Amino acid sequence: MKSRILVYLAAVVMLSMIVPIALFEATEDAEGQEPGQPLLLNNMELFMTEGMAMSALPPESNEWQAIVIPNGFIKDGLRGRNLLPIGHTYWMDVGMWSTQPLRETINLGGKVEVVIYATREEGSGAVSSDFEFTIMRGTEPLLVLGVSNERIEDGVDNRITALDWFPSNNDTTIEAGTPISLMIRAKCNGGATMKYGSTDVPSGFHFASNALQIQNIFMDKDKVTVEYKDAFMVPWIKLYTELKVAGIVQPNYQINSEMNSINRTREIIWQRESPPDTYEVFLSMSYHYSGENNISDTRTLKVEKPYVSSFDSVKNFIGAAFPWVLLIIIIIFAWYMIAKSRKKVWRRRFKELPEPMMVLSDHKKKRSWKKVNKDRKQNNRENRKVEKKRKEFDDDDEFSLFKRKQKKAPSRRPSVSINLNKETAMEELEL
Repeated sequence: MKSRILVYLAAVVMLSMIVPIALFEATEDAEGQEPGQPLLLNNMELFMTEGMAMSALPPESNEWQAIVIPNGFIKDGLRGRNLLPIGHTYWMDVGMWSTQPLRETINLGGKVEVVIYATREEGSGAVSSDFEFTIMRGTEPLLVLGVSNERIEDGVDNRITALDWFPSNNDTTIEAGTPISLMIRAKCNGGATMKYGSTDVPSGFHFASNALQIQNIFMDKDKVTVEYKDAFMVPWIKLYTELKVAGIVQPNYQINSEMNSINRTREIIWQRESPPDTYEVFLSMSYHYSGENNISDTRTLKVEKPYVSSFDSVKNFIGAAFPWVLLIIIIIFAWYMIAKSRKKVWRRRFKELPEPMMVLSDHKKKRSWKKVNKDRKQNNRENRKVEKKRKEFDDDDEFSLFKRKQKKAPSRRPSVSINLNKETAMEELEL
C-alpha cells in the first residue's frame, strides 16, 4: 500500500514538472508563428507616351501617336525553300516603352491588364494578329502576357486586352535606379497601326504597386505639411491632391512644395491658420487628375498652444515695446533741448533790461522785455519813416545842379533809451 502511494506521488510530481514545460513550449511556438501578410498595394497605370516613354500620368491631349505593327506574313514556300507559293506568319517586334529609372524601390502585385489600340486604313480590310506583351525589370522579363487571333477591323480603333497576375504575395520588387519597360511583339498576317498617347487611345498597362506613399502629416498653427514618396518622380503640381481639415476642403492654390533631403521625401505645404485645437485631417492623392486609383490617409492631429517661458515673454514684450519706448525718449529729449535753448535765449534777453528789473521774477521780466521790445520796434518804424521822408525831400530839390552824395551813416542798432528807476519800473508793471 505504501509503495503504491509513493509511486502515485512520484507520478504527480513528474507530471507537475512536465506539463508547465510543455505548455511553455507550445505557447512560445504559437507566439513565434505569425502568418505573413502580403504587402498592401494600390492600383495604378503606366501609359505609353511620346518618345517611346511611359508615364504614371494619364494623357491630357487628344493628339495620338502611332507605330507600325509589321506584317509578319512571309512567302517562304515549303520549309523555307520557296518551292511552293505558300508562306508563314512570324513574330515581329513592335516596340518597347520604358519609364525613367525609379527613385525608390517598389513592389508589384495584383492583376495585370495590358490595353492597346490597333487599327487599319479604311477600306484595307480586316486582319488577325497574335500579341505578346512582356513587362520587364530593366532588361529582365518579369511577366509575359499573350492574346491570340485578335481581329483588327479597318477604319475603327480596336481595343486589345491581355490579362494575367503577379505572384499573390506581392514580393515582386523593382529596385531604385531600374526602369520598368513594356515590350510588344506581334504575329500579324497583314500589318496594322497601333495608337497610343491620347485621351481617346490611352494605351498602357494596369497593375498594383506602392510607388506613391503618404509618409506623414504634420500640422501647426500656420500650415499643414504632407510628406510623401513617389518612385516615378511625377511633378508634384501634376498630382491630384485633396486635403480636408475638420471636413472643410482646403484650396490647392495656397500650396507650395519643398524637398526633404534628410528622409528623401517631398513635402506639400498648405498655408492655413489653425488655433490650438484637435483636428481630423483627411488626405487623398493620385496620379490621375480625376482622383481615380487614389491613396488616402486620415489622422487626428492636435495643434498645441506654444509654450513661452518667462524670459521669452519679457524678451517679446521688450521687442514689441522698444520702438514706442525709443519714440518717447526722443520726444522727452527734444522737449528738454528746446526748453534748455529757450532758457538760454531768455537769459540773454534779460541782460538787456535795466538793473532795477533784474530783481523781478522770471515771469515779470519776460513781460517787461516784451514791452521794451515792442517799444523798440515801434521806435525803429518811426525812424525809418523819418529817414524815408528826408530822402524824398532831397530827391525833389530841383534847384541844385549837383546833388550831394549822401554819405551812409554807420549802421547801428536803434535802441530805446530807458532811464527808469526802480519805482517807475514797478509802477509800469502794476499798470
